[in-house]
Amino acid sequence: MTEGQVRNEAAVGAARHAALPRESAFATAGDPSGRRVAVTVGADVVALLASVIAAAALLPRLAGISPFSLVLEGFADTGPGLAAMVAIVPWTIFVMYGYGLYRSSARSIGGWVLSESLRGITALSSAAWSLLLLLLVVDRDAGALGFIIVFWVAAALVVPVVRWIGRAVFWHAPRMTERTVIVGAGTVGHVLAEKIAKHPEYNLRLMGFLDDGEPLRTSNLAVPVVGRLDDLERVIDDLGVTRVIIAFSRARHQQILDVVRTCADHAVRVNIVPRLFEILSSQTSMDDIEGIPLLDVAQVELGRFNMLVKRAFDLVVGGALTLLFLPLLGTLALLVKIDSRGPAFYRQERMGRGGTVFSIFKLRSMHVDAEKRRREMEALNEYPGPMFKMKRDPRVTRVGFYLRKWSLDELPQLFNVIAGEMSLVGPRPLWVEEAKQCRGWTKKRLDITPGITGLWQVTGRNDVPFDEMVKLDYMYVTGWSVGWDIKILLETIPAVVGHRGAY
Repeated sequence: MTEGQVRNEAAVGAARHAALPRESAFATAGDPSGRRVAVTVGADVVALLASVIAAAALLPRLAGISPFSLVLEGFADTGPGLAAMVAIVPWTIFVMYGYGLYRSSARSIGGWVLSESLRGITALSSAAWSLLLLLLVVDRDAGALGFIIVFWVAAALVVPVVRWIGRAVFWHAPRMTERTVIVGAGTVGHVLAEKIAKHPEYNLRLMGFLDDGEPLRTSNLAVPVVGRLDDLERVIDDLGVTRVIIAFSRARHQQILDVVRTCADHAVRVNIVPRLFEILSSQTSMDDIEGIPLLDVAQVELGRFNMLVKRAFDLVVGGALTLLFLPLLGTLALLVKIDSRGPAFYRQERMGRGGTVFSIFKLRSMHVDAEKRRREMEALNEYPGPMFKMKRDPRVTRVGFYLRKWSLDELPQLFNVIAGEMSLVGPRPLWVEEAKQCRGWTKKRLDITPGITGLWQVTGRNDVPFDEMVKLDYMYVTGWSVGWDIKILLETIPAVVGHRGAY
């Protein structure tokens, strides 16, 4: 390298260093994951102590109420069991630690996840019943049985709620913020940056990109390239980085390994966006050949048995939800009639499983001439794709605005579920003309019954581009399971409450 090249390289390095945000005072801020674990453990201790008090107080009351009396009456007279009351909290914390619930609390970007809650209930069950067996063998405390039964039920309800409250209050504090750098300033890196910006609840503060090449200008975010891959150690020190996400960097294999090892040396958490991530789903499993990990992306066979299981789930859960929401549906229909001229409900043709056309039921949220006015407003479409969406659509009625905001206009689709035309969970049912835009592998979405909710709805609804929506549909169809349906149904609740992409 000539002297001139050395000077140029030094000048480039100095310029990159000057471009870094002046945040070096935070370099010793520490990894917030430890604080997250402390908050989670503290919330669990509070919840478990509350469950102990509730169980001790409720046991004598429940013992006199049928059908609880058959189980609890003989045990209430002997008291709740002192040994059980003393041992239950530390033992449960120990078991929950053994189930990895505190390790996942430190790692999770999104905070609360369904798999953690399900694992938490399993851990609570294991702790309660194992302690019961131990006490019956060692102490033979008859009062422990009734106490642990009530404690187990109370803890299963209280622990998730207190965890959620603890995270809602503490996880978004500045000291919990994860200062994040993305390795790779290409298309995937910029898409990832945009998604992080749309989800402040992740509490990730994006400090910049690391890349050896010229960044692609694929987003409007003002996120700087703060250095080359060789600058990682300096960037970690200067910016107090606590998480690095590797997103399809154009770097060499050895450079990526060096990045991961540098992060390990500095106790910085690392995430890697896997290649072919568009086809990975919750059904993806891990295998290995002599230590080399292999991702198994085998597709689900959507045979008659699987479809029968899905249909049975829809009838049981959908039937219960229909009965639950009937009074609300009647009230909303009356409000629609009072607010504007026209019917309370309307039907619209959509394409269903196998390309069959059916009529979807919805509460009317627009004026009766909405279809005619749509053709006049095509140039105002704000959605990147064949669907027509506007954030401030003048065709929406006053009541319709709130129906769409809270997704209540979708409730009548429960009748489509009962009729077998739709499912509770599945790909979004597209208009016939929209569905014709799906060709090739994207037609896989027609292999399964469309749903009221699905990956598109819980991911962001109208904020998700059409091309990404059909990829999500493909992931769902090829990775379907009853467990995934339950997970999506539960994730629909915060998505609706948060009005995510609803307009």
